Amino acid sequence: MKTLGPGSLAAILKRLLDILYYLLWAALGVASLVTLLIFAVGIYGVTGIGPSLPPELRDLLQMSVVVALPFAIFGLVALTFIVHKLRNVADTLVQGDPFVPENAGHLRSIALAILAYQLTSYAAHGVLGLLLTLFGRPVESGVSLTPEFSVNLGAWFAVLALFVLSEVFREGTRLREEQKLTI
Repeated sequence: MKTLGPGSLAAILKRLLDILYYLLWAALGVASLVTLLIFAVGIYGVTGIGPSLPPELRDLLQMSVVVALPFAIFGLVALTFIVHKLRNVADTLVQGDPFVPENAGHLRSIALAILAYQLTSYAAHGVLGLLLTLFGRPVESGVSLTPEFSVNLGAWFAVLALFVLSEVFREGTRLREEQKLTI
């Protein structure tokens, strides 16, 4: 089986990325509805109109869920952006022409999105740890909450590799354009 062009592995990859892209948009829609529900419940609770909320709903909308949701939405947005850029790159592969100037920009954008996601992940863990410590659940049986910090070396390697690959694509495009001008 060939790797580039119509009916190739790149075409299969493009279809899988298309499916993932639309699933991510659906997940963003659900997350938006949950955010609206939390906002409505917050207004409902502040105004005190009507009967009290069911205990199941109160348990679901704990502080950690309310604080974690914006970080989760940002993660979904970043992942959707990355998949969109990968779809653009896969589209050039299906067309059989990977060395187009846009691919260097797509790869650089993917690297920046992964970088932003990683930094936001660190911020989310810090904020959630702080809120759980300050307002959170009681510490049972003398166990103390200690913050855990871990570095995802695979993600940081991917950021560096994508920056390098974007430069390779940029240089490949430049050399190809030079070759076209050579007689």
